[in-house]
Amino acid sequence: MNRIIILAALVAAPLLAPAFSPALAQEAVPSDQTRLVSYQDLDLGDAADVRILDRRIRTAVEAACGSTSNADPAGKNEVRRCRAETIARVAAQREVAIAEARQPVRTASAD
Repeated sequence: MNRIIILAALVAAPLLAPAFSPALAQEAVPSDQTRLVSYQDLDLGDAADVRILDRRIRTAVEAACGSTSNADPAGKNEVRRCRAETIARVAAQREVAIAEARQPVRTASAD
């Protein structure tokens, strides 16, 4: 199971394939706009660990979208828009990761 979520800033998001391929993302997105969020150490079946994942995603989005001075209202609005749209774009990946973690593990039977 893939244990990495790739986040891309708003500017780069239209360049990414719907499958969010890591190879494509590395080629198409400048590294300063891409963040990897690992959740290999988390049990996404546990609500506390999901909150940790959400915090990691927020931190990565903030780093990808950057910040601006309070003296720059237009820049502040752009950063807010970037963060909101980026979180919306990775929401599906987050939901898939959580759903996969909550599925029962299947084992092959020896007949």
